[in-house]
Parts: sequence; C-alpha cells; structure tokens
Amino acid sequence: MNASVLAHRSMLAKGASGAACLSFQLNEQTPAIFPMRQVQEVIVLPAQQITPIPNMPSCVLGLTTRRSRVMWLVDLAHMLLSQPLPSNIRNYNVVIIRVAQILQQQNMLVATAHKHVLLGLIVPTMKGVVRFSPDLIQTPKGHFAPGLAPCLRGCVLQQDEMLLVLDAEAIARSPILQSI
Repeated sequence: MNASVLAHRSMLAKGASGAACLSFQLNEQTPAIFPMRQVQEVIVLPAQQITPIPNMPSCVLGLTTRRSRVMWLVDLAHMLLSQPLPSNIRNYNVVIIRVAQILQQQNMLVATAHKHVLLGLIVPTMKGVVRFSPDLIQTPKGHFAPGLAPCLRGCVLQQDEMLLVLDAEAIARSPILQSI
C-alpha cells in the first residue's frame, strides 16, 4: 500500500470525510460493513417479538412488524457463513435494509423505485459508524464461504483490520431468500 493511501486513511480515521458505513461483527472473527445508503435503521428487537414461520430456510428466524410494516428477519451469519446465532439470545441487533422490489412483467425484470421491501438482518454485535473513501475498497484476499462470496463487494483495511464490504441488495436477492 502506498504512502498516499495511508495518509488518506489516517485523515479519514479522524472523521474528516468519506462515505459513512455501518460497522458490525458478522461473527467473532469477521468484521463487516454496509454502506449507510443501504441501511434504513438499526434496532434492538426482543426475541418474543419474532413470529417463527414453519418450513422456512434455517437462517430465517421469522416475521416481525415495524412501523406497521411486516418484515422478515434473517440470521446473517447463518445465511452467509453457516454459523447460527445461539438460540438463547433475548434481544437481537437488527440492521433493517430497504431494497427495491423487483417485479417480473412480460418476461422482463423491472425495478420499481416506489416499492421497497424491508428485510431485517440480525447480527451479533453492532460497532458503530466508520467513514472511508470508496476508492479504498479493495478486492478481498483469501478464501471465503460460498454463501458469502456473492454478497461481498470488497474489503477495506482500517486500523490493521480487514472490514468486509457487504452488498445488502445482493443479500436480499440471494437464492436462499427467494423462497420466502
């Protein structure tokens, strides 16, 4: 990595400028981020507010309502890494993403800007907001779980830590969630 990139990173670490991203742990070893433009809100949801639905993929915990809208809740680490959250959790950290709904009309896929679907992605630990320049996103190095690779936009090295940059729209469109 060259000196200008290092200088740029240290300037952004002080909060000078850059794209805002929501930082969280996907599991104990895997820090990840979503660009804030893909995040609607973050909430803590009591487990008893989740209605389990039978015959769903194992990563789908069920349904809940938020501001008079129904949304699916998905254990993100289970979906992407096959590592489910412990079953005895009382409160869940939920990242609510809003994605454009894709409708099939006359054999063509048409994105409708006015129709959005809410999806709650449950993560074990929220870390906060980080800022970095989008030009610092690099191609991730190493081997990644098969479920993670299609949802991975890249990585950012920040303070000696590799943050995985996830794509919320790719997660919402993953084959495992198409059945719900």
